[in-house]
Amino acid sequence: MRVDVNIRVTGGAGQGVHTAGGILSRLAVAMGHHFHATQDYMSRIRGGRNSYAVRIREIPVRAGRAATDILLALDPGHLPHFLSSASPAGFAVCDIAATGPGPADRRVIVAPLKELAVAAGSPILGNMVGTGIVARALGIPPETVDRILAIEFKGDFLEKNRKAARLGAEWASVRVPGTYRLPEASFHPRMILSGNEALALGAVAGGCKFAVGYPMTPASSILLGLSADGPPLGLVFEQAEDEIAALNMAIGASYAGARAMVATSGGGFALMAEALSLAGMLEMPVVVALGMRPGPATGLPTRTGQEDLAFALSAGHGEFPRLVLSPGSVEEAYALAHHAMETAEAYQVPCILLTDQYLGDTVVDVDPGDLPVLPVNRRIVHGNDVPRDPNGRYLRYAVTGNGISPMAVPGEPGITVVVDSDEHTEDGHLTEDHAVRVRMVEKRMRKGEALAMEALPPLLSGPPDGDVLLVGFGSTKGVISEAREILAGGGIAAVAVHLRQVEPFPVRAMSEILDRYRSAFTVENNRAGQLARRIRAETGREVAGTIARFDGLPFTPEEVAGRVKERL
Repeated sequence: MRVDVNIRVTGGAGQGVHTAGGILSRLAVAMGHHFHATQDYMSRIRGGRNSYAVRIREIPVRAGRAATDILLALDPGHLPHFLSSASPAGFAVCDIAATGPGPADRRVIVAPLKELAVAAGSPILGNMVGTGIVARALGIPPETVDRILAIEFKGDFLEKNRKAARLGAEWASVRVPGTYRLPEASFHPRMILSGNEALALGAVAGGCKFAVGYPMTPASSILLGLSADGPPLGLVFEQAEDEIAALNMAIGASYAGARAMVATSGGGFALMAEALSLAGMLEMPVVVALGMRPGPATGLPTRTGQEDLAFALSAGHGEFPRLVLSPGSVEEAYALAHHAMETAEAYQVPCILLTDQYLGDTVVDVDPGDLPVLPVNRRIVHGNDVPRDPNGRYLRYAVTGNGISPMAVPGEPGITVVVDSDEHTEDGHLTEDHAVRVRMVEKRMRKGEALAMEALPPLLSGPPDGDVLLVGFGSTKGVISEAREILAGGGIAAVAVHLRQVEPFPVRAMSEILDRYRSAFTVENNRAGQLARRIRAETGREVAGTIARFDGLPFTPEEVAGRVKERL
């Protein structure tokens, strides 16, 4: 039996939308299925219009869906906004207390959420009454609900939540259709992670020992993950007074020999631009997790966007090499965070990890085997491997064939580690010698050339002779993949290309792919088609156009497939 159920919980901040969505996600896994959860929330401490969508399938799922099958409106005032997205065969549940006799739409089921919450012991438990109603509609046994609630709650509050869920399920037993009952399948242990949690874990797995930042949505939960999971493994976490201080602290930690990371969003990254250039001149490895959001300025602070690609590629004055990675899934967030830590130190360059609100807040179930323990290869030199000139001075910036100088850290016996933000000689002292300047610029840029030789290639999926090529970076990966499947079902042979590295750009691999197909579109959450421009600048090839969305919401596979059909 094919399973594909989309549940959306709506309400204001403080009503337990996130809690209800998280419980429903875990219930899906407990029933042996998979889920993909996305969040849409306003910049409010209380109130506003928020939603948590949980898509359940019998196979791993990595994209949301436009149509809602089951809508749980904790705030009935939100019903008109969300009901338009409900599928014709679906239904919505909302509180009877605030809706009077109930809306005329036959899909709406009015339920005494607050009344049953009070009966369970607290008026704030309306979200758990609604969760019980939805669980009953899905055919989930009460004992399974009890077991999952025990993971989330303890003591008296656990009993109140259990009672609220049971009362909701009992009320629903003869009032809610069983159209979307989930068949029980074989259970396999799964990890439940958001993109930001996976990125933080990947950084720690990559040897990160110092993390710092100033909270800024949507990157704040990266900092939360690092501060929670890192210290037991030897990581030092610091909340800085601002983003300027944060990156400078990370550079200082790197100078002292610790792998270091900061996390921020567009406005915070703008403040870091001068320090990023400093890392380029000092040849100091440091990783910046950049959680993109719509701008300019404050823009839409809690929504998603991919508007900072061009900025990430050019931020910081002067010319210096950098690595820019763009994970497209929770699993890639983990793997590429580890790769960033390793590669930044190997080439002594700053690395930027591009993510966004959609990927950062997306929660999925993951096979533990997809988050393996990966090796940490330190490249700090000691003893006889420390290069010295005839006078015994350590040459921090020794000129080498690939531009990478042996890096020692303060405390190494018999040497002084000299670094300088001015142009400098091989031993680190500032200079205005023009010939030295040329040698140092060429040395630094050779690291970029070496990085380019090891660029991560694009990931290609689909037939070798397809009708159309869909190219994306970052969080569009899962959406494009499913859009390709939808198009294939309609007789259009589409091919998906995911760029997980955008600097140095994989020029040869991307050129060869573009040469094989008649038509190509980029799929981007920005207005200007920044990836399309990047492709043109690096390969000289034009794409046919850009499928763009920039309203602050993520793409859905149906939307991408439909817009591709319109353009062909």
